[in-house]
Amino acid sequence: MSQTAITLAFENWKAQQGATGEPVLLDEFVFASVPDLNPDTPVDRNEVLPPTAQIVHRQAVTRTGVVNENGVVYSVVLGADVGDFSFNWIGLLNKASGTLAMIVHAPSQQKLKTKEGQQGNVLTRSFLMEYNGAQTETGISTPAETWQIDFTARMAGMDERQRLENMDIYGAAAFFGDGYLVAKTGNQFFVTKGTGYVAGLRASLAANQNITVTTKPVKVWLDVCWTGTLTSVWNVQSKITVAANLADYVQNGVQHYVFAVASIDVDGNITDLRPKGNLGEQQASIDFLRKDANLADVNDKVKARKSLDLGELAVLSRSDVLPVGVPLPWPTDIPPTGWAIMQGQSFNTAAYPLLAAAYPSGVITDMRRQTIKGKPDGRAVLSCEDDGNKSHAHTASASSTDLGTKSTSSFDYGTKTASTFDYGTKTTNTTGAHTHGYITGAQSSGTVGDWDSDGRRNTVQTGSAGDHAHTVAIGAHNHSVGIGAHSHTVAIGAHSHTITVVASGNAETTVKNIAFNYIVRLA
Repeated sequence: MSQTAITLAFENWKAQQGATGEPVLLDEFVFASVPDLNPDTPVDRNEVLPPTAQIVHRQAVTRTGVVNENGVVYSVVLGADVGDFSFNWIGLLNKASGTLAMIVHAPSQQKLKTKEGQQGNVLTRSFLMEYNGAQTETGISTPAETWQIDFTARMAGMDERQRLENMDIYGAAAFFGDGYLVAKTGNQFFVTKGTGYVAGLRASLAANQNITVTTKPVKVWLDVCWTGTLTSVWNVQSKITVAANLADYVQNGVQHYVFAVASIDVDGNITDLRPKGNLGEQQASIDFLRKDANLADVNDKVKARKSLDLGELAVLSRSDVLPVGVPLPWPTDIPPTGWAIMQGQSFNTAAYPLLAAAYPSGVITDMRRQTIKGKPDGRAVLSCEDDGNKSHAHTASASSTDLGTKSTSSFDYGTKTASTFDYGTKTTNTTGAHTHGYITGAQSSGTVGDWDSDGRRNTVQTGSAGDHAHTVAIGAHNHSVGIGAHSHTVAIGAHSHTITVVASGNAETTVKNIAFNYIVRLA
């Protein structure tokens, strides 16, 4: 929001000009960037020009025009050749006297100059001054052009008229289909995408939105407002709020309207509070039986029963058709009114005596992830049975296969040479000396001892001789070994293998199924 004021200094100066018969001439705009300026705070009429250091631009008035005898408009056009700077303060003054006439405090805005590939912007600012005799005192006679006039107030009036007309059609609130329907998956509450009206303002939710519910009971509210800036497209802003109570309020000058779309009780049960369709449709849902309504919602129930030709069925109670406590599959996360999703929650046995007759413990059976089985003999009602498979065995075998005799590839290793080694010169030992004996003929005489005892033969021994040695040289040499081309055969006979069957499957035993919520009537 912006704040505007005509200064007291201008009123005094204008009076002086009138006394001397001189015209009231306002001919210069001043733009400044004032630190910590709050555009929501009213302007002090004693305010003066900001310090020079805060002034970012000065420019002569581009055009003036008369709106009526008591209103004149001053305009300035900041072309694409002006910039760059930001401003949040605008003043209109008489340049000669320095009299500041009018002040605007606004949210910070940026003025860009076209340069070096940067596309600049063009801004137009107009001040409408209204006081008695404004046309006469200023001497402005040219009619103001449409671009010089601020139609903000008129447009705001048109917006409000449209809002009120919508309320004539849709009332305080109206919703279409599942738009803004509060539901939940498990323990997660969410608001369904769609469209609705609150206080004549049309709100849309593009996608389902999760909400956090910390305390119960509580309500879920749709909060809407009509907002925008002087230069932007105005539209409806909406948000979802979870609170026990909420009322229409004003924030930063913007009016907010709220409507409770659902309530959540202490057990987490959701009650849909959305009016459906326009006022005519809402009334019709009271006077006539809608497809999405129950017979109980019709005003004239007798007439409605007759029109349906129900006969005896019209007098049957719900307990005659379905006993309290029977679990029923339900295809949404929102149970019908008077029913609860079976999630293992406790309930007040005094408040729901018929339900307590079926569940005397005061706890509704948790049917999540459960299927219903006819009770076998010997098993207690409402007892749970864990996952399990009937005992069975598995067999596995591998076929016996003779892989035959396989041959390796033929490979010639060539001729290999042993390393060269010098065994040196070797010598034998010096042995082998020996004697030889021989016999001489008989003699007539001889030395004793040289002859045999018979005196006929004489044995003579040769001298000992023959010791000698041999020297053998074994020079350096090597050996060559030929490893010819050859192959090997490997026999892989018939054999078997052991097979291990690895466990696989889901975390629990399941059959092909569809997930429904089990619900039970609260009675």
